[in-house]
Amino acid sequence: MDHIQIGDIDQSQGKLTPISVKVSENTVNVDTALAVTDAIVTNGSGSDEVEALRTIWALMNMGPRTGNPVFNDTYAQDVLNQLHAQCRSGRITAIRSVREANDYAIASGEIIRIDADCIM
Repeated sequence: MDHIQIGDIDQSQGKLTPISVKVSENTVNVDTALAVTDAIVTNGSGSDEVEALRTIWALMNMGPRTGNPVFNDTYAQDVLNQLHAQCRSGRITAIRSVREANDYAIASGEIIRIDADCIM
């Protein structure tokens, strides 16, 4: 788990029903993939090119980040609409957001889960 955040809690009356939305996006750890490619290149003619690609990739991805860059960085924009679709009253409280990452060497994934309570 990379991060968890808890929102305001509504103390109004009403039955609480748990709701949850989970979205994810996969990516490839390009640096690791290029390192594997570099290790596979045995004739030595491609190693300089692979190292140049690694340098270019590193320069393109400078700065703070929490995981590998994903292919689609807007994958979590619809979570609020998905929460409202599960809560007909529209009264949502105790929102908890959890951000997780999976890492499988070359492949990785970013996961965002939003848990909340719907006031019925």
